[in-house]
Amino acid sequence: MDHDRRRAQATRGGGRRQPARRGAPRRTAAVRGGGAARPAAPPRPEPRAPKAPAKRARRSGHRALYFGAALALGLAVALAAVLVAVTGGEDGKARRGTSFHAAVRPADSGPSPESYSSAPSTGVFAPIAQRAADGGPLTAEEAFPDAARTLRPAGGGARPALKGKRLDGECSAAVWGGALADDLVRAGCTQAARALYADTRAGYALSVTVFNLASAAEADRVVAGLGAGRGGGFVRPLPAPAPLDRFGRGYGMARGLAMGHYAVVSWAQRLDGKGDGRDETLLSLLIEGGKQPAVLGRVAAAH
Repeated sequence: MDHDRRRAQATRGGGRRQPARRGAPRRTAAVRGGGAARPAAPPRPEPRAPKAPAKRARRSGHRALYFGAALALGLAVALAAVLVAVTGGEDGKARRGTSFHAAVRPADSGPSPESYSSAPSTGVFAPIAQRAADGGPLTAEEAFPDAARTLRPAGGGARPALKGKRLDGECSAAVWGGALADDLVRAGCTQAARALYADTRAGYALSVTVFNLASAAEADRVVAGLGAGRGGGFVRPLPAPAPLDRFGRGYGMARGLAMGHYAVVSWAQRLDGKGDGRDETLLSLLIEGGKQPAVLGRVAAAH
């Protein structure tokens, strides 16, 4: 009877109670709610910052180098302009006595005369002893006037006529020798006028070169230096066709005169290269070459 009562109670409670199994997993919330259990999702990796393309990085580096170089070049140009403004340009360089190189580098070798003499400036040229007191630069009309197209030296041995002329703003173009070119820059040279005269029938030629320097003191120094170091440079006659292309070969005589702030160099020679210091025609040509019309006109106007 007791046995029948216990069976009836178990039937009213919904069935027989099953014993719990050891090690069985616990039910999740979804199971409790009647749904199937879902596996947990794996953790997502942290997002990484995108990398810049290598080409873009290289372009940025090149651009930085370009602008850095441009900035350095701009600063150098500006500094050079300031230095020129402060020092006063080429004349300022000459006054300070600093060594500066000529813009046009002349040939390392060339012809020079066998005989050379020089003379410093005199009181006659005192009014043009300084270029600052002498007005503007020389003109072609002053250096090569029509009235002086034919020279008439004393003695009558030759009547050379003008065969070539040139007025340069770069003095190193009228000389050979780097040392002489640099010396002209230090002397404040701004112009070089060259003329070539010849009497081919008599066989004589004359070269005249005029340098426009800063002062009479510089002109004295230049004409004296030509005699002291002719192996390091001399004036260069104008090129000319035959027979004048033989000028500079053989015996020749030259003379340098300081005339105020101008240096005048005359060079006479026979076209056959012969002669010596007793040739009176050569001597008369040297004297005539020293009568430079541009310089004489400037000093006459200053008196």
